[in-house]
Amino acid sequence: MKKIVTSKLLLAVAVAAALALFASCSKKADTKAAGGGGEWKPTGTVTIYCVSAAGGATDYCNRAAAQALTEIFGSSVQVVNQPGGSGGVAAGTVWNQPRNGLHLLGFSEAVFSQRSTGVFDQPPSNWDLMPIMNTTGVLSVAPNSVYKSVDDVINALKSGKTVNMGSGTVGSVWTLKSVVLEKAAGVKFNRLNYEGSVPSQTACMSGEVDVVLTGLAEQLDYLKSKRLIPLAMIENEGAVIEGVGNIPAITDFVPEFANLPQPMQCIGIALPGDSPTEIRDAYRKAFIRAMQSNTIKDAIAMRNFNVLGQYGEASQTIAREQEKVYSWALYDAGQAPNEPSKFNIARPSK
Repeated sequence: MKKIVTSKLLLAVAVAAALALFASCSKKADTKAAGGGGEWKPTGTVTIYCVSAAGGATDYCNRAAAQALTEIFGSSVQVVNQPGGSGGVAAGTVWNQPRNGLHLLGFSEAVFSQRSTGVFDQPPSNWDLMPIMNTTGVLSVAPNSVYKSVDDVINALKSGKTVNMGSGTVGSVWTLKSVVLEKAAGVKFNRLNYEGSVPSQTACMSGEVDVVLTGLAEQLDYLKSKRLIPLAMIENEGAVIEGVGNIPAITDFVPEFANLPQPMQCIGIALPGDSPTEIRDAYRKAFIRAMQSNTIKDAIAMRNFNVLGQYGEASQTIAREQEKVYSWALYDAGQAPNEPSKFNIARPSK
């Protein structure tokens, strides 16, 4: 078992590399800023269009990013929740706006599967992706549930009983985690998809679904207050959580889970990749500063998130690999109508 802690090492490496890059480059931006010449700055309110409903991990991340960018730019940055279409609604809104730097996408990992699910036609490589944080998955039940362990759930499914699961939107990491779990255990949940983690967790607490699979950071308050009871981390390792206790790994019950391609959650902000160079450079520099800010550091630590902080080629590498994992797993499970090979997306190696 491991203790879930904030990954300071990953942040330090990412920030050091980024600062070295910017220190070695001369200032290229000649466009007029809000107060005159120099590097680009927004001249009006910046809007982050969040792909998820209020209260979930993506919304939480986006609001921390908005606060940090407001402090850096000295101008207003707001968050507008625009759930729907597995992230496709918000993505389409931002993509169709003028390339003036005032419209950002508050993205989740659903961006990796949008072509295969048919909700948006641009690949993740067409965005400047700036992932900020992520969390790990946990399978939980309500306190009065008849299911007291993972074995209870799997045995019920294998006996032909219907087990309703809440797991977020079709393209979310939690839906994909459930798909991987089904394949490893040889079972099939009756999956009910909600527009975000918060409504799926509420459905579990109200008895609308039997189990819920969402993020640890999203369930944390409910776990501490015993309104949700954890059965397993849907990861290869368990966790020891302060105020909650030991949560075993799903591999303790379903060893085959470790042999399948693993999806990762990835949440942050994104700018259309065909925006003017001076705007892209300004946001990358602001992103680096934001990742060093107490605003982002405190937001990550407060809810047991893990640090990401990549940008440029590093974030594109994540996107290329995760697009393979998400697209093929969802297609094979009948959750995505478009075969990934149609877009030259290769199957993941593992």
